Amino acid sequence: MKRIILLSITIITCSTISAQLSVENSGKVNVQATGNQLPTMFAVGPTTGTYSSFKFASAVHITPNTSLMTVGTYSKAYGSSSQTYGRSFGVYSIGGNATSGYNYGVAGTLEGTNYGAGILGSSVNYFSYIPGLYAGYFIGETYVNGTLTATSVVTPSDIRLKTNITNISKTGQILENLMKINVLSYNYKKRELPEAERDTIQEATLRAFNEKSEADAKERHFGVSAQELQELFPELVKEGQDGYLGVNYVELVPILIQAIQELKTEVEELRNSSGNTSKRAATTSINEQTLSGNKLYQNTPNPFKEQTTIRFRLADDVNDASICIFDMTGKTIKKFSISSGMESVSIGGYELGDGLFLYSLVVNGQVIDTKRMIISK
Repeated sequence: MKRIILLSITIITCSTISAQLSVENSGKVNVQATGNQLPTMFAVGPTTGTYSSFKFASAVHITPNTSLMTVGTYSKAYGSSSQTYGRSFGVYSIGGNATSGYNYGVAGTLEGTNYGAGILGSSVNYFSYIPGLYAGYFIGETYVNGTLTATSVVTPSDIRLKTNITNISKTGQILENLMKINVLSYNYKKRELPEAERDTIQEATLRAFNEKSEADAKERHFGVSAQELQELFPELVKEGQDGYLGVNYVELVPILIQAIQELKTEVEELRNSSGNTSKRAATTSINEQTLSGNKLYQNTPNPFKEQTTIRFRLADDVNDASICIFDMTGKTIKKFSISSGMESVSIGGYELGDGLFLYSLVVNGQVIDTKRMIISK
């Protein structure tokens, strides 16, 4: 009883001193600075503070006249390193069951015209200057476990930001290396939590984790092997903090551009140096109506390493036909005699060596069609 009386006296006394502390019958507690002090307000209790159409269960509102640093809410949580399965949250917030589409776990808005960000995330203990107006600004490694959707992704590439600039060599090496990379189709393995960690989380949380892992494991992906790419373009592969290798697919694009340029150069050289072979192919190219049933198809696979197949079709009245293979100077490297009963011939990569070659279907001394094939290491 004595404690209740003393508490009541204290509350009444504080509430009468410039109204700095007030306790309402509803249980709300308000602290308000007055006079020449900075107009700060701290409110605790159901719907104690209001701002326009918003109501707050708890609120901190600071409007300083001048201040080096203004902090609305400051939170710091440190766990003990000896707590093997402990949890530490600087800010932990859950939002839900409001109007659909308007539920936020954490919301941050940047106001005014000065540079900054609605949300700043940093893996290092310092506040960075933000050179612009951003909804979110992150310093350090950022990991997204799920699908990242963006209307556009921009990588800083201004020449003023770069040094030690060199052009990629145009020796054909880029294209040759790309030909060694296998494009894969795959599924990710289902993610598993360690046994000890599974024992520390709620059953509903574990069930949700497993359902998400199973759904992710069913999704089909396309990509390359990081280990394979690392041997050819080590700059495009990075080891993550979890020890697994990742691929920088964005910077793979310039490599592909260089490969296209190399391929275009080879095609131009082919046109300029194939001599009589190219001229014969151009002047004797015949459409399917005048071929009288004779047709040459593209070899498969192309490019190839070990073996490829050249398919063709011959009319029944053909007496003399052959598949001729030429190098880039127009010199005949190989010649295969064929007949109407045949549909294809096979060629081993070891028979010709690496490089770009031409092959033609010749019927009764006339070149019907010419195509190219690439043999890589």
